[in-house]
Amino acid sequence: MQEKNYYVIDLFAGCGGLSEGFVQAGFDVIAQIEMDKWACETLGTRHLYHELKRTGKDYFYHKYLKGEISKEHLFDKFPEIYQKISSGIIQAKFGETKFDEIIKKIQSSMKSHGASRFNIVTGGPPCQPYSLVGRSRDPERMKYDERHFLYGYYLKILAYLQPDFFVFENVPGLITAEAKGQEVFSKMLDDFRILNPSYEIAPSFDEYSKNPREYFLDSSKYGVPQKRKRVIFIGYRKSLLSNNSDIKDVFKKILKAKEPRYAGRMVADAIGDLPPLKPGEGNDRWFGEYSRKPITPYQQKMRQNSQGTINFKARTHMGSDLDRYKFFIEHHKNGNGAATLNDLRNERPDLIPNHRNLDEFVDRFKVQWWYQPSSTIMSHICKDGHYYIHPDISQCRSFTVREAARCQSFPDNYLFEGPRTEQFKQVGNAVPPLLAKAVATCIMKELEKIYNS
Repeated sequence: MQEKNYYVIDLFAGCGGLSEGFVQAGFDVIAQIEMDKWACETLGTRHLYHELKRTGKDYFYHKYLKGEISKEHLFDKFPEIYQKISSGIIQAKFGETKFDEIIKKIQSSMKSHGASRFNIVTGGPPCQPYSLVGRSRDPERMKYDERHFLYGYYLKILAYLQPDFFVFENVPGLITAEAKGQEVFSKMLDDFRILNPSYEIAPSFDEYSKNPREYFLDSSKYGVPQKRKRVIFIGYRKSLLSNNSDIKDVFKKILKAKEPRYAGRMVADAIGDLPPLKPGEGNDRWFGEYSRKPITPYQQKMRQNSQGTINFKARTHMGSDLDRYKFFIEHHKNGNGAATLNDLRNERPDLIPNHRNLDEFVDRFKVQWWYQPSSTIMSHICKDGHYYIHPDISQCRSFTVREAARCQSFPDNYLFEGPRTEQFKQVGNAVPPLLAKAVATCIMKELEKIYNS
């Protein structure tokens, strides 16, 4: 039997964490819509890798990573790859770019890949208006943030493409968010419920709305060395039930696919094999070949099909911040547990920073301890690294882009394009690929039952 291709379009794609997980599970992600320039560059680079690897020519990709060859040269050498990337990476902003124009670009991507339809629509609109942190900082402004309603474009794409499944992802704060006097979560479920053609979510709209917290997915339970919970809707066309009645149980199967709790996936597991850096050392692009052997299976998995370390340059830090980092590391090492700004105020008042809202965010300096999963990697990491202090006091610095990417489960050969601030932002906004892969793998099994029955 000839293997069937299952096609995916990723909306609000960011740098491609969801897409990467679906590719690793065997899907063809042939269209990605994203508004950010540098995220689109990253998406194009990743697509380049997958196309070269598929044809056994990924050594050209490694030459690109090392700066030995330009992307333009590769596009000239492989025009068919350029055609797929140029049609499949759609830089557009929902609400500003005309919807008909986006549809035309989607149709062009389908034609370029020889696809007659999409099986999956994935993605999640920007999470900032739903974020508990963002709402705590400026609650009134967030209530009227127009981004609350960007999911309407997701619905329009669903109604137009009519895929077999959709995967909608966002932050847990979604279920308590309000906008213009409305509960966003309830309105969102109602809007999904009245789609035409008719969709159901697993387990069901009614069950999900009653007990939404039971359906959060925690990345740390799916092989990701990071505490990161996500709201995920898995929707399917009701007409598919006649071919596979098990679809309604797909979310339960995802919940059962959890790995043993924290099975060796801690910060040490994520970054323990990476070379030490002092503040300011490293390289934003190609750092060099591996100088240490992988210690754990997770590190080995991250290194697969990679020749070395990229996006690995440490920030420079003010001397006062380095003194604070040392205090927080030593406080824990001395058996006193994780310190907050209250501890700093009591023990080293001379190191209290001149920041606003000190009493509201007392844990704004945080060490990521070796033998725990990392804290949630957020986009704020692009502004400073105070919440992501490296546990090794001899290095005394914040995380690099690669270390944050390792905690997100991005493979080592996943290049983040753009200035380092933009690289951090991309990593912080992403869905962990290993979490996406767990979801995608379960959906793939349901699709195979439908199309191979």
